[in-house]
Amino acid sequence: MSKESVDEAISMYIEERMAKGKELAITHFLASLYLKEHSEGIIECMRRVRGLTRYYIDLTKVMLNPFKGPEVAWLFSMLFIAVYACFLISVDEQRPLGIALLSGTLVNGAYLVRNMTKKWCDLHVMLAIYDEIVQIADHELEGLA
Repeated sequence: MSKESVDEAISMYIEERMAKGKELAITHFLASLYLKEHSEGIIECMRRVRGLTRYYIDLTKVMLNPFKGPEVAWLFSMLFIAVYACFLISVDEQRPLGIALLSGTLVNGAYLVRNMTKKWCDLHVMLAIYDEIVQIADHELEGLA
């Protein structure tokens, strides 16, 4: 079984797990793997599933830190713009510009924090699903051995 087929089965499991639940996703995941692979190669296929999923777990853990990524740069940009807007508010002639700049910065900053939080939560869910896949593969390997 090729890496693409294993990756396809993992993607199918994730989509189905989020939409229809764990039991149905497990059934379809295993059925897909067993149909694509002959009985002689199913052990190797399960090892590939386990290895590829562990790679995805490691990759997801790297991305898990919300302070690594482009969002942090945007957040610091928003902070500097907010400080500049506060300075503009203190200047009488520039007060309307400062108020507009500060309000836009606060809205965009709140949106950015919300998106960072959503991304962080989604990555935790993906880690849990990847862990389920490793457990499924381990369980199948125990049953086949």
